[in-house]
Amino acid sequence: MGNPDDLEHLAALFDGRGKLGDRLDEAFTQASSLGVRDKLAPLRPMVRWTDDTAVDLRRRAAILRAEDGDPRAAALYAGFKPEELRGGGLPPEAMLIANASVADASESDTAWLRRKPGETYQDWLQRIPGDAIAKVSGDKNLGEVVGDYITLTALASTVPGAFKVAAAGTLHLIKYFKNGTFLKAPGTTLAQILKGRAPSYIPAQVARLGGTIGARTPPAILSALTGSDTLAQLHGGKLWAWETNVLKVGKNVSAASRAAGAGRLGAFAGGAGAALRTAGWWRAAGAGGGAVSTVVGAVDVWQEGNPATAFKREGAGYVSKVSGVAFNASLTAAMIAPNPVTIGAAAVTGAVYGVATIVDNWETVKRFPGKVADAGAWAGKKAGEGAEKLSDGAKALGRKLGGLFG
Repeated sequence: MGNPDDLEHLAALFDGRGKLGDRLDEAFTQASSLGVRDKLAPLRPMVRWTDDTAVDLRRRAAILRAEDGDPRAAALYAGFKPEELRGGGLPPEAMLIANASVADASESDTAWLRRKPGETYQDWLQRIPGDAIAKVSGDKNLGEVVGDYITLTALASTVPGAFKVAAAGTLHLIKYFKNGTFLKAPGTTLAQILKGRAPSYIPAQVARLGGTIGARTPPAILSALTGSDTLAQLHGGKLWAWETNVLKVGKNVSAASRAAGAGRLGAFAGGAGAALRTAGWWRAAGAGGGAVSTVVGAVDVWQEGNPATAFKREGAGYVSKVSGVAFNASLTAAMIAPNPVTIGAAAVTGAVYGVATIVDNWETVKRFPGKVADAGAWAGKKAGEGAEKLSDGAKALGRKLGGLFG
């Protein structure tokens, strides 16, 4: 019996910003500066008690939420605060197992759910599916195989892209400084192909097919998807939309609207609309996704705590997270405003992110084939046990039928 909102509010009074925990820290800091820290010794146990009580209250609230089907229950029970639960979604199958464990916390072992020291929300989301499989199957190795598969799938989907941005960005910068070639916003390759301006590394057959498709697409639709070259030429000073700084377009259109007598809000809306039309749907969506990834990554790094401590604890893993945030931020900036600074930053941070991620996961890559082989052996053993039980059951049924009709 209880209201989870009330329990979480009470927890926030213990460890929320400016509440009891912060006031205790402030008191000890001031006492140290005055040389009387020993006078507060009787209050020292309150620091640990404050932290533990806040966590316990949130876990009790999470149990109530799990009973009501709240999808955040497992993460709240693990020890995360509501404001930390942004930018990630637990896979449904793991969510069911995790929330079921929380709802039955008095009867089942929930230690596997709890947040580990230094573990961020993204780390936890990556760990839980594998641990859930291990708990259901009773085979720890099988759970590790699932967890490693998720890790390696994420690596395969992000690292090649980072290296591609690094290589393409470097090549573009060389051409820019050597020949004065305009820089292109990352993520606009498809737009270039459809408009018959495919990069040189695109196979000729693909370039011809893409150009044909683009020529047959209604101009209004093509412009909406790939960006308006007309606006780029009129307000951005560039021939093609993918070369244009869309912020410059928005600023120029907004200034022109103000000069024509438009109000501030109207001028801003006009400028923002022109910027979006110049970018096109694909480029705007890419920039938006990059901005979200930057925020999610920044929250993840913030949850790591002190940078020196986090680096000592994780090494290349921490470098991968920090460089991942920098890469997403610079890539987003390059999508919006392609120039030597943003393209160069994306190239450098992409290379660092790719290398650090590979180094961080190299042991997982090496061990994965052996774990898969062990999991296959376990599955074969279970299948054999199932077949044996089925055979024994059939024999027993046969004996019973023989007794009835013999």
